[in-house]
Amino acid sequence: MLDLAQNLIKVKTLGGYNATAYLITLQSGQGAKLNSAGGFNMIWWNITDYPDPSDDPNAEITRVASVSGDVVTLVNNGSSRTEQEGIVPSTKNTANKIYVMVPCLSAKMITDIGNNLRYPWQTPGTVTGTIDGTNRNFTLPWTPNDPNSLVLYLNQQPYFAGVHFVYNGGTSITYLTAPDGSLAQYGHVATGQ
Repeated sequence: MLDLAQNLIKVKTLGGYNATAYLITLQSGQGAKLNSAGGFNMIWWNITDYPDPSDDPNAEITRVASVSGDVVTLVNNGSSRTEQEGIVPSTKNTANKIYVMVPCLSAKMITDIGNNLRYPWQTPGTVTGTIDGTNRNFTLPWTPNDPNSLVLYLNQQPYFAGVHFVYNGGTSITYLTAPDGSLAQYGHVATGQ
């Protein structure tokens, strides 16, 4: 499942926190900027000394479990926040420094996107069956992973599932109207995922 995504959000944390704290208070009203359901990662760092979080040796990626008012609950094991994406929690308590949290596009999100992409497109292949004006049953060159992506081409004209034919499961399809026999000389090809 993909993380919740939000754009152009930055929240400031109040107070100092040790490496185990997982209930984080934000400046008044800033919790409303975040999705209360949680389920996303944020970068947390000292913006006073490090405008770029990658320069802060104590920057970390935290995972938001939920937001209630101006209190963010980070994913934790019951006694401390947990390591996220290989980054160990660190203190955020240097005096007179401002610490911020920003939702981020992280390695986890990129991996999740890759894992949640629809199936890859199949190599187009020849549909088999007799085109004679009466036959409506044909066989696909492969079993589609996503039948809704299935498109057949006969004489370079597209035919769509649910409009021109019915996918019966496996490699079987049935045209609603038998293809005209005059099309027998043309290629009959399937594409899809």
